[in-house]
Amino acid sequence: MKNILLVSDLGGFPPSLQSLSAVANVFVYIPRPSAVTSHYMASINRYASGVVKEGRGYTSGGFHHPDWVTYTGAEAYTLSEEEMVGQMIHYAQLFKVEGMIFGGAENMVLSVARAAEAMGFRSAGVDAARRARNKHTMREMFRIVGVPSPEFRAIRSEGDMLAAVRELGYPLVLKPTYLACSIGVTLLDGTRDPVEVFREVQKDILTNTRDSQLFNEECMFLVEEYMEGCNTDWYDNPLYADYVSVEGMMVNGKYHPVAITDKTPMLSSFTETSHIVPSVLDAEAQGIIVDACRKANESLGLQYCPTHTEVKLMKNRQVGIIETAARFGGWNIIPQINDVFGLDMTKVWAEILMNGDSLGLPHTLLNQADKSRCNMRIYLQDNPLDPSCTYRYKGYDKLDSLLSEGVSIRTETEIPRDTVVSSIPHLDAMSFVSTLDLEGTNSQTLAQSVQNIRRGVRLRVTELNTLKTEVNV
Repeated sequence: MKNILLVSDLGGFPPSLQSLSAVANVFVYIPRPSAVTSHYMASINRYASGVVKEGRGYTSGGFHHPDWVTYTGAEAYTLSEEEMVGQMIHYAQLFKVEGMIFGGAENMVLSVARAAEAMGFRSAGVDAARRARNKHTMREMFRIVGVPSPEFRAIRSEGDMLAAVRELGYPLVLKPTYLACSIGVTLLDGTRDPVEVFREVQKDILTNTRDSQLFNEECMFLVEEYMEGCNTDWYDNPLYADYVSVEGMMVNGKYHPVAITDKTPMLSSFTETSHIVPSVLDAEAQGIIVDACRKANESLGLQYCPTHTEVKLMKNRQVGIIETAARFGGWNIIPQINDVFGLDMTKVWAEILMNGDSLGLPHTLLNQADKSRCNMRIYLQDNPLDPSCTYRYKGYDKLDSLLSEGVSIRTETEIPRDTVVSSIPHLDAMSFVSTLDLEGTNSQTLAQSVQNIRRGVRLRVTELNTLKTEVNV
């Protein structure tokens, strides 16, 4: 078998070590051990042929691998991007690998592409990865080639913010150009001074994400026109949201759609709540969405990589591309596709990197299955907790009575009991307390179960600020 190097870091869905080891000898480089969970590390230790942890990530207590970790909990990088790319090249040469894959979200997209290109390996491509990594550069390319997307402005200063408001008007969406998980994404509707909001978002991100996640571009923020969704022109059921995501694969610059994932309505402004496959959208709707995704991903020049594209569903079946990424989607979208459709996306990606193509890559969009899966999260926002307070998490009552007929909980992963939690402003997506994988015979019962849980769950917490006794909320 060929050798492949896995660069493992925080975020997204990490490639399955079991799947990788079935097609290659896997060697693993871990730049930041605190960003790799103990569970994933156990899989690495079981299936990898060799593992290297970055020496500068070592502390007096050894290499720490947490039970769970988010952007707000991982320690900062101890290497610059240049140093990290150099290390990737070094270990690729040392282990005589023939391809390089990564586990993580936005952080590793460009760094791995740079190292792979230096080694002559297939990858997203450096220039294309830079466009996909930077939401402002991405928007510029979309505008050039006519990809359906909102009008936007780069925000490099408070003056830029005021000018953007004057030129575009309200409502607007402020977002970092380099992060994921809706971190810092904020609606500007004119009810508050936009400069004041901009200052708050910058402060919250700096305080809670430690560093700029290997992002060295000048433009750290942008604002864009708010795209008004219209669920009723796409679905005949209000249980679904007005946006979807589409998983795909780029092979030699050509886009291959894999599956559309339906969503349930967001919590607050932009916090995702659940992801359901297969999609219940009709064939016409799916075709419109895929055509827009193809144009968006090919416009960036992406070569060999997975894609995760978010699409707004608007009135009269018009679409807008929210953004795309040259990586796997996060949450459990990839395992759901594997379970529902029998497609191992990790194996397909690895084969494409090493061989240029994969027999496992579907020729058409996957949309038929005999079961459905849903990945959802329970957030602090699901109960009316005071956002200014901190709490000690004590769990929640069993959810069985909230599940629709035929729906079951396959996995339920809570944060550790007694964890101190709070709602971090502008980082609401990080305030989840539990992740659930639901299974059912059809999508609608899963969507109904998500709504039931959102409305019926009661978190048990102790308010720490005032030392109150435990309460159900």
